[in-house]
Amino acid sequence: MVHVTTMTHPTRMARLSGLLDPARPTHKWCLAATVSLSGFLVSMSQMAVQVALPHLMAALRLDLDHAQWMITAYTIAGALMVPAVGWLGQRLGNRRLYCLSLALFLTASTLCAVAWSGPALMAFRILQGLGGGAIVPMTMTFLSGVFPPEHRGRAMGLFGMGQTAGPIVGTVLGGYLTTYLSWRMVFCLSIAPGVLCLIMGGLVLPHLREEGHTTFDGIGFLSLAIMLVSLLVALSQGHRVGWHTPWIQRLFVVAGVALVLFLARELSSAAPFVDLRLYTNRTFAAASALLVLFFMAFTGSTFLQVLLLQRLLHYTPAQAGLVLFPGSLALALSFPLAGRIADHGDRRLLLLGALSLLTLASYLFTFVNLERSVIWIGGLILLRYSCGSFVYAPLMASALAQLAPAQVRMGSGLLTLMQQGLGNTLGLALMTTVLQHRLLYHSSLLVPRPLEQPAAVAAYHDCFLLVTWLCLASIPLVLLIQHPQRETEERGERRGPRLWRRPTPELR
Repeated sequence: MVHVTTMTHPTRMARLSGLLDPARPTHKWCLAATVSLSGFLVSMSQMAVQVALPHLMAALRLDLDHAQWMITAYTIAGALMVPAVGWLGQRLGNRRLYCLSLALFLTASTLCAVAWSGPALMAFRILQGLGGGAIVPMTMTFLSGVFPPEHRGRAMGLFGMGQTAGPIVGTVLGGYLTTYLSWRMVFCLSIAPGVLCLIMGGLVLPHLREEGHTTFDGIGFLSLAIMLVSLLVALSQGHRVGWHTPWIQRLFVVAGVALVLFLARELSSAAPFVDLRLYTNRTFAAASALLVLFFMAFTGSTFLQVLLLQRLLHYTPAQAGLVLFPGSLALALSFPLAGRIADHGDRRLLLLGALSLLTLASYLFTFVNLERSVIWIGGLILLRYSCGSFVYAPLMASALAQLAPAQVRMGSGLLTLMQQGLGNTLGLALMTTVLQHRLLYHSSLLVPRPLEQPAAVAAYHDCFLLVTWLCLASIPLVLLIQHPQRETEERGERRGPRLWRRPTPELR
């Protein structure tokens, strides 16, 4: 049993929250703004680096394979940290883990800005991923703690807005800095606001101590790390080098063996590294599966849209960005509204409606052709992106509302892993592979006079039809999510002491 105690003696108030009193209404919003800004900075930095990649390659004389590993290494390092936040948070405390992660991210960003070679930049990117990987689930943890369960949708709305606004700003600022200053300045984007977050974190985040620390499960961590690294490398590289190559196939075998070892260890351990018992909760398990399917469809279709606009319709990158921008902006701005609606109604109905519209929009993309106007295509993109916030906010709110306070940190890490580690990676790998195969298939049907454009149009239609099926497959999972009324009735049985509730606990 893990017990959370809060130091709240008047003379120790500064140790709890710094200069701000947790009893004041402003404290909740200061904390939310602080952690949301840090999550925004992480997502902004990722996109800005991708924009700067061509200039970075030229400056450090990197080929495309090595440059892509700058992105892949960061992703894998971040994925390794995500499931570890449960154990690390218990050992270090939430505030300390958050501040250490943010400090590591900022330090690594500074080192990336002064990197003198490709290998040095790779090493610093791995450090940056280790720091940034923990920030996202810790942001969800703090937001879930400061907002009561009945306002969990608002918390996820704030979180989602920061996560989606980051790539928008990162694209614009990253492109400007790279073009007119230097690619090194891209890594400096987050340093000044990040230091501000670090200072504010020390002031507003609660200082919690947990008793009953568990021992480190080395076998569980090692098997999970081997599984994640093998799986993510295989998924990210398989479409490029070929799924049939022995190297990729061996990686899948290693990942499978490591997964079996990990499950056997965690299910038999009295103090597991990852608490798999969270998946015995029907709502949390269904939300996790739905999250993977949703991000496979959403990330994969976004990838397809970018390729379609530039390769098939021959838009310049700037023109393609202008077509995508209204949808991206609508996604970011609609998150607070989606969160509020999720708090005042049946989240399942909101999910069903949003997923149905997303399915319809994905299906309508199967009618895209060379004659379609930019207004028609942009309207579909706007519809798809607007649906995203009304899926994500109620889904995450439903999943986290099922967890006791001591489980939120572990649950946030697992949900982040489902989204970033599996959903995004699987979506990109699936769409890239299917697009390549369908291009070859439709080209072969046009022999002896293959026509490139009709074959490409048909291949994109097939891919968007697959996205439609992924959206349809996610809809039945909504029915497994618990009704909010029943959720409220059971909350009293699960609820431990609120993070901000101030009884008179024994001082430590």
